Amino acid sequence: MKRIHLRRVKILHLLLVILIGISVLPLWFYGSKMVSRNQETLQTQENVLQTTTSRSLAREISLYVENTRQRLEDFFQAVVPIASQLDASMFGTDPHMRQVLEDFVNDSPTLLYLTVLNHEARGMQAGAYNAAEDAFLRKALEAAFIAARQGNEYQSDPITILRNKRNEPVIVYARPLKVQNEFRGMVAAVVTLSAILSPLEDIRRAGLEAYIVDSSGRLVAHNNPEGNVPGKDMVGIPIVQKFLAWRGAAHATETSFFNLTANGETIPMLGTYSPVPEVQWAVIVQRKVADAYLTVNEMRNYTRWLGVGVILLSLGIAVAAAKSITRPLDNLTETARAIAQRDFNRRADVGSQIEEVAEVAEVLNSATTEIQQHISDLKMALNENLLKSEENRQLFIDAIQMIAAAVDAKDPYTKGHSKRVSDYSVVLATELGLDEEEVEKIKISATLHDVGKIGVEDRVLKKPGVLTSEEFEIMKRHTVMGFEIVRQVKQLAAMLPGIRSHHEALNGKGYPDGLTGDQIPHMVRIISVADTFDAVTTDRPYQAGLDFPSGLGILRKHAGTRYDPLIVDAMHSAYNKGSLSHYEVRRKTIEAAPQPATT
Repeated sequence: MKRIHLRRVKILHLLLVILIGISVLPLWFYGSKMVSRNQETLQTQENVLQTTTSRSLAREISLYVENTRQRLEDFFQAVVPIASQLDASMFGTDPHMRQVLEDFVNDSPTLLYLTVLNHEARGMQAGAYNAAEDAFLRKALEAAFIAARQGNEYQSDPITILRNKRNEPVIVYARPLKVQNEFRGMVAAVVTLSAILSPLEDIRRAGLEAYIVDSSGRLVAHNNPEGNVPGKDMVGIPIVQKFLAWRGAAHATETSFFNLTANGETIPMLGTYSPVPEVQWAVIVQRKVADAYLTVNEMRNYTRWLGVGVILLSLGIAVAAAKSITRPLDNLTETARAIAQRDFNRRADVGSQIEEVAEVAEVLNSATTEIQQHISDLKMALNENLLKSEENRQLFIDAIQMIAAAVDAKDPYTKGHSKRVSDYSVVLATELGLDEEEVEKIKISATLHDVGKIGVEDRVLKKPGVLTSEEFEIMKRHTVMGFEIVRQVKQLAAMLPGIRSHHEALNGKGYPDGLTGDQIPHMVRIISVADTFDAVTTDRPYQAGLDFPSGLGILRKHAGTRYDPLIVDAMHSAYNKGSLSHYEVRRKTIEAAPQPATT
């Protein structure tokens, strides 16, 4: 009969699965159910809270608006008979009219300002706040007069005024004065909405954000005045959009989830609006979902941490139980650990009575022997390749230095220039803290920066005097010629910017491309400073070389216009640390032949 081989399972894994299954899964199931139930309960409670709060405030606003309108109606009814009997010129002086205005202002704290104007917009006013001195109220009153002259009543959008050192929302109401359908003037009042701010503050202390919008989606009042002035456009908020979708016909309270976007972050919100039909406003109460369900989130986090604790406890128990069962595996474990620490001479004991352990030991010993042989072969191959790689690299560097020496030999006045620019560039790159790979790229690029001079005519390159404009244009071509020569070598692609652009300047007055500012690569900025420093500190046929401090002064003078100030600072720092002392001592001993052209 054919023997059936079942897939082997590690005892440790089996114990872990069993213990985690009987401990963590029930806890997770129970925790999930509790979190879900509590979230539903909290959601219901939050909906009730927001609905109750918004409806209560909407009723308060309705009563406030209704009382205010009734008071205004009384005022209008008291003023119209007086105004209809007065000559227009008397609107500003009639004592009876003034007494009526002052009585209404004194009896009604909600009326901050009252005015009666004739058809020429002249008349009298009364109140604790002078609307004529407030630019926004003055503008609203002008709009109200225009509406009244057209025979229409007027109600402004909410306007913010500064009274008693705090912002206060107000609304301007106005009605035309007519006698036998003849326009005689206007009666207007500025009404404060401060009475609705106190309930808003109470809502804020309860942890809810509450505000009022009008039928256009503009802010009337907000319980967080920071950045929320009356008149602010709130149409972009989804809960406001739901209210506006009714086009002034909303009569029911609605609660919904929506998202707010602030500073690039999306914030889930739960909000409720309750309409105020009398003025087609809406009271909106909202809160972050994370704050509304804080208790649920805390419970969820507690459940997670408890689950982690149970898992860790289960793992500890499983490990302890597994060790008591799997002691024959200890020798195998120690052997594997020794091999992992590269002791490939270690071998596992294959004499165990446990079949699985003996089989694994045999496989491990066999694999160790093969690994030992592979490592030996790899070391031999690696040593050979490293030797060849180092030889090839040195040949590559020697070839580059040979090319640079050939270019310098063609121009007798700059003997050793490429080598010195390369050395200075390496000093700068090291001072700037660049890594070894970047320093190596800069070194090679600086060595080859003048390779294009190999294509410049001798009559220009070796001219002992100042170059003419035509000759200077020829000399300037060495940057592009060098670029075209070197770019044919794929391995030197990273060094091309220093060859083509080492005569570019931050102010864009360099060549060949007129690059400016950040267009100039970091490598180029380093080589440019090194190139100029060697040029001004080396004897030339048209000038004597400066000492190093004077050369540094030249760089400082042009820092920010031609040269990167940070790299000029690095050159000064390197000099102060003595990194250039070797070159300074050798400068006077270097032979210099006359050369008319600058580098």
